[in-house]
Amino acid sequence: MLKRSRWYGPNLFTFIATAEETGGAFAVLRCKLRRGFEPPKHVHTKEEESYVILDGEIIYEVGDQSIHAKAGDYVHLPRHITHKFRLVSETVTFILIITPGGFEQLFWEFSRPAEAMELPPIPVAKPPKEFFDAMTRLNEKLGVTMFPEL
Repeated sequence: MLKRSRWYGPNLFTFIATAEETGGAFAVLRCKLRRGFEPPKHVHTKEEESYVILDGEIIYEVGDQSIHAKAGDYVHLPRHITHKFRLVSETVTFILIITPGGFEQLFWEFSRPAEAMELPPIPVAKPPKEFFDAMTRLNEKLGVTMFPEL
């Protein structure tokens, strides 16, 4: 599993199945996230996301709906609906299913190989502007629009 695991910021992502391996049908990742590093509100135009919460608590805002998910819960985020989430617990672990696959490319490209099957150290510095510019370009290519809060 270590060779399929990556440190995405301060988080640990394990690529169980990629779009390349499923003929583009889907991707499956096991993700362990830290509170305080959640993505801003965004919308996908090409894929849907489904989450199976393994541990921790997380609140999803999907359109005008709020979903408080805990271990054992399933949450589906349809395409074309804005969403974001925030961790209630210090960490959350979930299975992420992306349908169709392809968006997982962003997580792979903007991560680094995990050195251990644990969360990495928290970065001490914010990535440079070029990092965010490249991430924005790839998001646009993948059909994702971000709505950062000002």
